Order: sequence, then C-alpha cells, then structure tokens
Amino acid sequence: MVYHWELAKDRERFQQQSTVLVNKLQRQLDSYTQLTRSVGTFLNTSKEVSRQEFQEFTSSLLPYYDGLLGLGWSQKVENQERSNYEQQLQAQGLIDFKIREHDPRGNQVVAGDRQVYFPTTYIEPLDRWQDYIGWDATSDIKRLLSIEKAERIGVSVSTPLVQLENGKPGFVLYYPVFASNNLKFQSLESKKLDGNTKFQGVVFGFYEVRTWMEKAISNLNLNGLDFYLYRLPEDQLDSALNKTAVTATDYFLIAYKADSQSLTESPEVANLVVIDSPTEQPTRLCRYSPDWEFCIRSLHTAQQELSLLVLPASDRSISSWRSGTVLALGLLLTGSLVMYLLISQQATLKVESKNRELEQLLQQLQQTQLQLVQTEKMSSLGRLVAGVAHEINNPVNFISGNVEYASNHFQDLFDLLRLYQTEYSSPTPEIEAAIEDIDLDFIAEDLPKLLKSMKVGSERLREIVLSLRNFSRLDESKVKEVDIHTGIESTLMILENRLKTQPARPEIRVTKDYGNLPVIECYAGQLNQVFMNILANAIDALEDSIQVGQLKERSPMISIKTAPVDTEWITIQIADNGPGISTDIQTSEFEYLY
Repeated sequence: MVYHWELAKDRERFQQQSTVLVNKLQRQLDSYTQLTRSVGTFLNTSKEVSRQEFQEFTSSLLPYYDGLLGLGWSQKVENQERSNYEQQLQAQGLIDFKIREHDPRGNQVVAGDRQVYFPTTYIEPLDRWQDYIGWDATSDIKRLLSIEKAERIGVSVSTPLVQLENGKPGFVLYYPVFASNNLKFQSLESKKLDGNTKFQGVVFGFYEVRTWMEKAISNLNLNGLDFYLYRLPEDQLDSALNKTAVTATDYFLIAYKADSQSLTESPEVANLVVIDSPTEQPTRLCRYSPDWEFCIRSLHTAQQELSLLVLPASDRSISSWRSGTVLALGLLLTGSLVMYLLISQQATLKVESKNRELEQLLQQLQQTQLQLVQTEKMSSLGRLVAGVAHEINNPVNFISGNVEYASNHFQDLFDLLRLYQTEYSSPTPEIEAAIEDIDLDFIAEDLPKLLKSMKVGSERLREIVLSLRNFSRLDESKVKEVDIHTGIESTLMILENRLKTQPARPEIRVTKDYGNLPVIECYAGQLNQVFMNILANAIDALEDSIQVGQLKERSPMISIKTAPVDTEWITIQIADNGPGISTDIQTSEFEYLY
C-alpha cells in the first residue's frame, strides 16, 4: 500500500519532467518556424531586396536561434525564364553560374530540363553554404512536395526527414512568399506584376535533428528519463508499439539514454529491440500505466507531427525510506497491540468488549487510509485534466468571442472609408498611391473571409475539446446514464485524422445506422475506450489490406449499427469491408492480453 503511494508520487514527478521536456522541444521548433515566417514577411513587405540586405537582416537574427543551421530564399523560376535568371546571377559576379542538382553519387551537376525550378538564390551564413547557391530544391522530391504544399495552403510547411546540405538528417521549413508588385529583387530585374497575387518562391530554414535536440535539452534535468523520437503521429506510434501496424524502429530518429547522459541515432545503442519485442508489455517499460499512450507525447512543426516516447530509465528508483519508516511504525504498533491483546485475555468482559471496539476502529483506519491514497491519485489526475481543459478553452473562447466584434469593427471602418471616398472623390496622389500599394479592394473582400475562417476554426477546436472530454470522462468514475451515440461520435471525432485520405490510400468512409436507443447505465470512459480500440483495429486492418492489394475492387468502409433488443439490452455492431480475421488466430481472440 505504501509502495503504491510512493509510485503515485513518482508518477507525478515523471509527468512534470516529461511536460517540461516536451515544452522545451516544442518552443525550440516554434522559434524556428517563427524566424522563417519573419524573413518571409520581410520579403513580402519590402519593395526591393538585394543580396546584401538579405544578408544583413538574417545575420542579425540567426545568432539568437540555437540549432538553426541556415536561412535562404529560393525563387520560383519557370523553364522559359531559366536562361535569363542564370545570366542575371552571372552578372552579379557568380561566374559560370548554372542551376544545379545532385547526381546519384551526390556530386553537383547542371540541372536537367523541367517545367519549374526553385534554385537557392540567397543563403546565410554565406561563408558556410556558398556552394549551394543555385542548387535546385525540385531535384529532391520530398522538398518539392513540401514547397507545393506551402504554395497550396499558404502557410509554413516542414519537409519529412531529408538529407541536409551538410549531409546530416534533418528538416527544412518552407514559408511561401506571395506578392503583387511589392516584391522585386534588385539584382534579378524581375518584371513588375499586376495587382493579382503571385507565388514568388519560398523562404527556407533548416536544422539537424541532433543539433536541435542538443540545444533544447542542454539545461534540463533529465535524471531518470530515457526518451525516443519517432517520425510518426502519436496514434500511429501507439499502434506500432502495440504491434497492430508498422514497426516503430523503422521510424526512429534519435534517443537520449540516462545511463550515458547522451544522444544516439543508433537503434542498437538505444536498445530499441527491447521496446519492439513482440513479448514486451508497456507495464514494464512505461511502469505507471498499462498503455503506451501514457508515455507518448506529440510534437508539431509546420504541418508535420513527431512523437516522443518518454520512459523512466531502468535505474530510476522510488524513494523507499518513507515506506520503511511507515513499515517500522506499523510493526511497532502491531506488536504493542498483540501484547495488549494477550494481557486483555485475562481481563473482564468489559475489557474484551473494549478490545473488539479497538479492532473495529483499526479496520476503519486501514480502509480510510486506502481511500485517501486512491483519492490522491484521482485528485492529481483531475487537476491535470482540468488544467489542460482550462488552458485550451480560454484561448478558444477568447478567439471565438472576439471574432464577431472584430468583424463588426472592421465593417464600420470600411463603411467610414467608403463614405470618405464618396464625399472626397478626388484624393491626393499620395493617397491614391497608398490605396494601390495596399490593394484596398482586395483587403475589403478578403478580410471578412479571413475572419469567417477564424471563427470556423475556433468552433472546430471547441468541438474537438468537447469530444475529448466526452471520450475520456475522467471525472466520471461511477456507473451513470450516458448516450451511447455521443460516445461513438466523440471517438470518431478523435479518429477523424486517420479516416481522411492518406498518400497511400483513399478516404475510409464511415456509414452509421443508429437506432432509437435509450440512455444506458455504464462506465462511460471504459466503454469509449472499447469503441476506440475496435475502430482503430478496423482502420489498421483496412490499411494492411490496401498495402497488400486486397481492396482493389472496392473502397475501404466501416459501418456502425445500433439497435435496441429489449428494455434491458442493446446491440452495437461495428464492421469493416476488409478480408476479416484469419482462421488461424480466431480461436485466440478472447485470450487475455492477446
């Protein structure tokens, strides 16, 4: 009993250490994204940007962002513009300049013919990366797909893991630059654009996985912690560790081992074979919970999701002196009680009655102590969930509550501006130039759409938070009446990202045939976990079937049907159109921990 209390305390310390670690890593990633976005904004708002101006601006910022190896600008060059572009760069002093790419041996050669190029036009620090001036990012399919995605959605995008300019594994952040007539590079003599927005190119920043990790954890207390970084979303890593989909080792990036207090990219040094062992259970490695999910944290960087598996190190010990003290006191109290009972046997019936009362009191104290330990566990969990819900709901309510007011205020401003234009129809040349520079008509048309999209986004986030609360129901540990359909919909909301179209498969369609069910008395949180496991297994089965070509003639689909049987029973049927469970393992379906 006392050991379990100490384990609960250590679990709370573990959660605090994990949260600090993840927050520091996430802040480092966010700072890289913010710097790339800042340079892109500088290019968007500057009428002319020369190589020297780019160098001065970026070199003043790079020293403050530990781990970011470099910043650059890749201009979009159409095939018919290539010759002119190369001549202009040669005129700047880059003798024999050509757009280049890497051959299969890694050597730089003149780039082949293609429809569009994204050559590195500027890069800093120049003394380190000068050889990469003119290198075409479209020669790397991963970088090309990321640039196209950035152009399509108009925000920062990170590549998957790629080989960087220094040959090390890492990530590249791309920020799209759109401009009308306000972006013209002084040295490239690009033709002046009309009022329509045009995709000019991308600002990019790149960083090594190892360098990012080293800078982020340099001042952290990692005593008793091992962690492993994977290039998988959180839910897919959980499935991989549970041996339901892929092998986690295939997506391993880097690990930190507490025994050596160092980082390693080697799966052997990281001892991943233990984590990926088919017989390994999370209760031994992630000692605080029977599920891997408790030890998995998510990291996000510009449309990419990474996962961090944080485990207590093998030499992490739980303080036992308090347990020993309590045990010694318990033994002393028990010995005194035995002596007292031996003496009391020779006493009167009144003393015997008193002894019975003392025994009953001792039992009540033991029960109370057990209840206090359990209450402390639930209290810690409740505070954690309440804090997360509060931290998410507050900014969401702030955004959604103010979008409407902002829309009204901007409309009032635009009405006043139109009135000025009506009453003073002949503005000065300076005002006309300013209106043309900022493209006032476009702002008046686009700003309401932007505010509307912000409102839709905040409502979407609120629905997700509500779905998480409905799914987990951490505050409902007793049997109570619940709506089964609400639990199913909350689970589908959480799994929505896995149901969407993926690069390797089409969208998994979900059909629902809900009957008229009454409210049911049950453990809501446990029932929702059942829904989650069944639906996640169905998605995994469909994805495996698509990979081996078993669903060529039909689209993947999951059907959910509910119906009442009588006043005491209901049925819930969840099926997919995959090949089904093989006959050789059907007999083991209901075995414990299979």
